[in-house]
Amino acid sequence: MKPQSASTVFSDRRLVLCVGPGGVGKTTCSAALGLHAASEGRKVVVVTIDPSRRLAQALGLETSTSGEVVAVVRDEGMHLDALILDGGQVFDDIVRDNASSRATAEKILQSRIYRATAQRLSGALEFAAMARVQMLVDAGEHDLIILDTPPTANAIDFLDAPKRVRELIDNPGARLLAGTGRISAKILGLGSSLLSRTLETIGGGQFIGDLGAFLREFADVLEEFHRRGGDFEQLLRSRATGVLLVTTASPFSVREAEGFLTQLSDYGLRIDAVVLNRIDPLVPEAPPRERLDEALADPSQADRVWTAYAGARALAQRTQRSIEAITSSTHDLRVWTASRHVEPPDTLPELREFGAEIFG
Repeated sequence: MKPQSASTVFSDRRLVLCVGPGGVGKTTCSAALGLHAASEGRKVVVVTIDPSRRLAQALGLETSTSGEVVAVVRDEGMHLDALILDGGQVFDDIVRDNASSRATAEKILQSRIYRATAQRLSGALEFAAMARVQMLVDAGEHDLIILDTPPTANAIDFLDAPKRVRELIDNPGARLLAGTGRISAKILGLGSSLLSRTLETIGGGQFIGDLGAFLREFADVLEEFHRRGGDFEQLLRSRATGVLLVTTASPFSVREAEGFLTQLSDYGLRIDAVVLNRIDPLVPEAPPRERLDEALADPSQADRVWTAYAGARALAQRTQRSIEAITSSTHDLRVWTASRHVEPPDTLPELREFGAEIFG
């Protein structure tokens, strides 16, 4: 395959989703891609969920908890911003911007049910992530938005979570809630769930009636938000959106990545590239054992060196087989690799070098 840089692969993308399991360096790759794209003249914002402390410091986010955009680099023709997603703040912004009146907005925001829902509802963080992206798209201040998605064992769980939140909020059962509503609670799927028990604790016996009023008001807010901002699923499936899958080169990770790719493709997303992170370098074949024995007088020391070398060589060969497997299975999909680092890059110079290594 002819080498392709990130500027070529993502040239017509407005949004790139960085997806993959936890612990594979996905957030680092997202930041490195953002810095690399900014160095090539694009106005970029990286939206992340939970960066490490040093990476947050490098991006200027260590004191940012409001979910606001923070300028990372604004010089030498570069424009890189970042933000840590604050799910609660995103919901608050949606309410303030889309409620029928300021009084209605304040009523929703002051509701104990609203606060508990925003914190504990399954899919709330994912909905907030997509909503924040929609806000950034609507604002039109960036050429490229990179969303570092939460780690998930199932790629579609993340993508479907916003729809599940909407279905719950918009469920017709909400219209039935009046105060006697155990049946209606079952219609809404609350039952004996953690959320239901939490709301009962907060609101006492009146919580079902209060919940009905809240859901009616909040459903109106979400309906207006979608009317103004468009549809998340439409944005995800448009040519403006691409996917970067980040994983490692272990056999298990490669098999998992192949499953991810199938799921994402079936969902209708455009997968642009894969990053295989933490690649072990190839090790040449060892010289004859006799030469090692001659160099090391202690036989036990020679045994340890020989075993360690053989292990490193086997690991590198396994890694190479994984690279070949994912490359052959994805045909024309771009596969980038990144070397294993003793310490992950988490300063701007290190991220710039890391991005050049992968995406250059």
